[in-house]
Amino acid sequence: MLNRPSPYDCFTVADLLVDYADQVLPPDQTERVAAHLSQCPACQEQVAQLRELSIQMEVSEPVKPTPALRNQFMLMLEQEKAALAAAPVAAPEVQAEARVRPMWAGEATRWTMRIAAGVALLIMGMALGQWWRPIAAPDVATTPPAGATKHAIQLASALSGDASRSLSASDRIQLVSNAVEQVEGTGDPAVQVLINTLNFDPNANVRLAAASALYRLRSDPRVGEAFIQSLTIQTDPNVQILLIELLVNMRERRATPQLEQLAKKPDALPIVRQQAEYGLGTLI
Repeated sequence: MLNRPSPYDCFTVADLLVDYADQVLPPDQTERVAAHLSQCPACQEQVAQLRELSIQMEVSEPVKPTPALRNQFMLMLEQEKAALAAAPVAAPEVQAEARVRPMWAGEATRWTMRIAAGVALLIMGMALGQWWRPIAAPDVATTPPAGATKHAIQLASALSGDASRSLSASDRIQLVSNAVEQVEGTGDPAVQVLINTLNFDPNANVRLAAASALYRLRSDPRVGEAFIQSLTIQTDPNVQILLIELLVNMRERRATPQLEQLAKKPDALPIVRQQAEYGLGTLI
């Protein structure tokens, strides 16, 4: 029976699937993706869809605009030109004064009003982007614990505060992955930094990487407890599913109450509830 790859395994090859489908990957990456596909039906289906889409794009003929569409566009263009030409022309002294007025004041033309509306929409979009932007956890979330090693301090500094915001998600994933090799046995403070990253990093892919890194350090007794607690606060389905798989692999029966709660959670995705039920059936 083949081992099912985790969501993090799928994430690590996701960017390569398009080139794999087009057969333009280097040999080493081709071998890596092929090995993953041999165990992952979901990614196999995605590659099949990519190849089918590529075939359809190759055989399809370019769509040309119809004469009616072109005529309609030219009519709208002429109407705009006529509207601009019909706008009253201010005297030179008024024009000089108008240059210091807000563009929405006085005798604004329809064209100017449209520009103003476009700017307003752009500002509104920027404001909404600020409103909905994922909020990073407080800096204290990744503060190294007392007695931290030099490596733990450097890791905590890189994954928190202004330093973290200056790094891309890919850079943080690389940091998390490299951290495993530098952990100096059970009890290393860097493990707590990884746990904080799992719980508080705003990017789900970084949290996936932190969970996978911690699984490699599962001999540390903090890891199992961290996975159980993290399952109660995670909202991304990929992270939830990965945590369930890791808890099952670790035979963490202490996670049973959290799995029962997640299996009955009405706003959880069906696949997450099914995974929680699977975990319960395996652990009980």
